[in-house]
Amino acid sequence: MRGRRLVVVGGAVVVILAAAAAWIVVRGLLARSELEGARAQIAQLQAAVSRGDVPEPSDLRRTMDDIAAATSSARSLTSDPIWSVAGHLPFAGCPLRTSAELATALDGVATGALPSVAELSDQLSPATLRAGTAVNVAALAAARGPAEQARAAVAAFEASARRVSPCGALGRRLGVGAAQQEAVATGERLHGVLDTLVLATRLGPDMLGAGGPRRYLLVVQNPSESRANGGIIGGFGVLTADDGQLELDDISGNDALPGTATQARPAANLSPEFAARYGSFWPARVWANANLTPDYPTAGRLYSALYRAGAGRAVDGTISLDPTTLSYLLAATGPAVLPDGRSVDAGELVELVESRVYAEIADVRVRDAFFASVGEAVYQSVVTGGGSAGDTADLLRALARAAREGRLQVSSNHADEQRVLSSTALGGALLDVPGPFLGVVTQNATASKLDYWMRRSTDYRMQRRPDGSGTATITVTLVNAAPEGLSDYVRNRGDVDIPGWRNEQAQNRLWLSVYTGRGSALVDAELDGEPVSMAVGAELGRPVLSTYLTVDRGQTRTLRLRVLEPSLGPNLTLRSQPLTFPEHLVVEGLPVQHPWSRRVGR
Repeated sequence: MRGRRLVVVGGAVVVILAAAAAWIVVRGLLARSELEGARAQIAQLQAAVSRGDVPEPSDLRRTMDDIAAATSSARSLTSDPIWSVAGHLPFAGCPLRTSAELATALDGVATGALPSVAELSDQLSPATLRAGTAVNVAALAAARGPAEQARAAVAAFEASARRVSPCGALGRRLGVGAAQQEAVATGERLHGVLDTLVLATRLGPDMLGAGGPRRYLLVVQNPSESRANGGIIGGFGVLTADDGQLELDDISGNDALPGTATQARPAANLSPEFAARYGSFWPARVWANANLTPDYPTAGRLYSALYRAGAGRAVDGTISLDPTTLSYLLAATGPAVLPDGRSVDAGELVELVESRVYAEIADVRVRDAFFASVGEAVYQSVVTGGGSAGDTADLLRALARAAREGRLQVSSNHADEQRVLSSTALGGALLDVPGPFLGVVTQNATASKLDYWMRRSTDYRMQRRPDGSGTATITVTLVNAAPEGLSDYVRNRGDVDIPGWRNEQAQNRLWLSVYTGRGSALVDAELDGEPVSMAVGAELGRPVLSTYLTVDRGQTRTLRLRVLEPSLGPNLTLRSQPLTFPEHLVVEGLPVQHPWSRRVGR
């Protein structure tokens, strides 16, 4: 009799456990369905916004209500008592706990961020944010609160997603680990987008003249004669912003640089460290050498000082961009029309102004005037090339891409604004970040225009040492792809004074610098397999190894460095130089991160 009761009780327990398991499975499937539905709606909304098709406010709120309802349902389905008890089981309970915690986190971001996002859509719709050259600074300022609230909710979601356990091998088999990684990646992407919005709403109104007119020196760089953040100054203008209304003075060529291309006396003082590295190039006197440093806040300060010394008027900051940035803008607006009626589209602009123009126009002054006319034509194309939401969205994406690639950089002479800008790619600062670091910079040392034909690749391999440090092997390869028939002006060797010598082999001479991690040390160096001496210096406390080298037409030069990094990681911070043809980069041994934080300074 007792045995029968035990069998009955045991059977009942099995039935209860089976029912509980079935309950958990069913609710888990329902929760998954709800979350996948919410994810699909979010993806559709993101795709529409990316195209510039911002939904009407009522439609957007309805979609967000649906998303919030789905995440709330998923949270409810994974938080009932049976699920909670099962989540405390050893081993098997981990995926249940993680699923519940992820559902709770997602519901939190849906209820905490989506209402603010809906409010942002009312204020920052591309259709109302811009009209021609005017930006609605009032709407931009009003969006700051909702942008910061949405960012805070996303930050909480990302932190929660990082805290949950991926549940090891069981989590991998059940897909929980992948879900946790996807949640973290989603949080990072959303945080990056919202950080950009916070930056725009915090700095935009004042920098666009909401508190009074602002004046910015606009520098159009020419990478065919390379510099650390692009190329030498190839043209300039002054952009005025007054309560959101933008006006660009006529762009001028280098023959009109304030105070002439080389000023009589230094326009600014240089720090001892900066002077030790760059002082012999007169960066505070020579416009073309103001941006030898990869630290754009310093280059912006020197540009501002040179303009003030030469023009007798101050500017509030600087904006530097290159022809590739102009091509991105033309891709969004359509071709630019030059004064002679010639049409220039996005696909031909870079090759035209960095290479072909030197064959088409021999006279320097006429060529400078042509450069200025191209810049003015692109500006007019941006102003008149439509005004729909899609056009504005395309322009914003073009500018964002240029900023990410280091082709568009901005400085402010207002300390509070510069402090925030320096934490972003747009500010282009050479930041003091911990761990291994790589920044390869090649700069023209001959006043030629041969760098359009320079191709560069970099290979970085980190090997762990027993003490936790690492040995980095850095290989930089340079190729001179210059064809025959280039003009004397393009092949110029301003560093060589030999009567009658015309550099017909298009030999280029470059100043190559490699920035490494704080506290790192050079082990050895080879150029084309032979030992070579490197100049060891520092910039803003960061070690930098430099050498000069020549590259003949068709030649390949290979510099190999071994560097001892005091810390192995956890990441390699990569500072890229914007080149006309981006370098080919291979990194092994460490994940790569960029130096500028997504977290805009408060």
